[in-house]
Amino acid sequence: MRIALLTNNRLPAREGIGRHVTEIGRRLQSRGHEVIVLARGDRLAGWLDAAVDGLHVRHYPHVPLKPLHHAIDRLPLQRWLDAGADGADLIHIHLPLFPPLRSRQPRVVTVHTPMLADTAAVPEPGLHPKLARLNARLFSRGYEQWHLDHAVRVLAVSAQVRREIESAYRVHPGAVEVVENGVDADYFAFAPMAGRGRDILFAGRLSYRKGLDRLVEAFAGLGGEHRLVLAGEGPLEPQLRRKARSLGIDDRCEFAGFLGRGALRDRLQRAALFVSPSEYEGFPLTLLEAMAAGAPVVTTRTGPLAADPAAMPVIAVDSTAEGLAAGIETILADPAAAGSLARAGRRLIDERYAWSRVVDQLEAVYRQPERLAA
Repeated sequence: MRIALLTNNRLPAREGIGRHVTEIGRRLQSRGHEVIVLARGDRLAGWLDAAVDGLHVRHYPHVPLKPLHHAIDRLPLQRWLDAGADGADLIHIHLPLFPPLRSRQPRVVTVHTPMLADTAAVPEPGLHPKLARLNARLFSRGYEQWHLDHAVRVLAVSAQVRREIESAYRVHPGAVEVVENGVDADYFAFAPMAGRGRDILFAGRLSYRKGLDRLVEAFAGLGGEHRLVLAGEGPLEPQLRRKARSLGIDDRCEFAGFLGRGALRDRLQRAALFVSPSEYEGFPLTLLEAMAAGAPVVTTRTGPLAADPAAMPVIAVDSTAEGLAAGIETILADPAAAGSLARAGRRLIDERYAWSRVVDQLEAVYRQPERLAA
């Protein structure tokens, strides 16, 4: 089968959806499928073909003129589809942030985060969050509904995302299937607690609804010689640096910038713990990568933990500075219990979260062309 994977992310991956697309693309290809990936490019005009992690990636032109950029991107994407989509038998679109697109080929849609839920969870004040919520209501919801209406299969990365789709969008009852994220457990090899350092690690975008302001506050209340490492890039970095200075902890905070896959693995294998303080996530890959690498995890009750905080062997806390601080202190106060938690996390990864399992589910979906979406 010739499969086209479409993402609004840039490749090589710097965010979770791009990594998801890369990982499933590589494994589909290894099973004999022909895979082509369409990803957002940096050019205002003209396509750019490249090899990324062994995949053929076509970077489509992108005009960063908000809020019209998605409508502008639609033109070259629709021309590509009308011209035959490079011979693809099936189109697999990864939402959010894709304009309505017609295709003769059947399409599967994976929803990673519905924009209504994503933007509604942003607690930060200011014009940008307000405009993001307005854009989600005026544009993104309609774009997402178009893809749901025209899909032969609708997939969600967690049960929480499935509930959000069913409550805010038009889909047939039972039409949304859950296909969770995965992790390369061989690459993110388990490292025991003995010999780990004193870093409290966050990895992800330094952006809205990630809870980073509260994480800095929580860390400021901790004593000892621990260090907060914020690994990532994003618009809130200057604000977070100012926050750390104002709390007198800038000498114990490291802004590590974006970490490539190897550097992230090394940090996870050495960290005292990993913390995910987000107000909202669909299903963060970093959560699985931390568990695979043996880092004890403190996380808010979102994504795979929204319905059942006991679904994973992690410390699940309230999304407040006090909640985060209490969770971090729980890990640091009892290294033996933290080690047991980490080993339980790795067992769960081995049992349930291999990328091969994800691709098994996708191949089953691709073999069923009948229409079940709205």
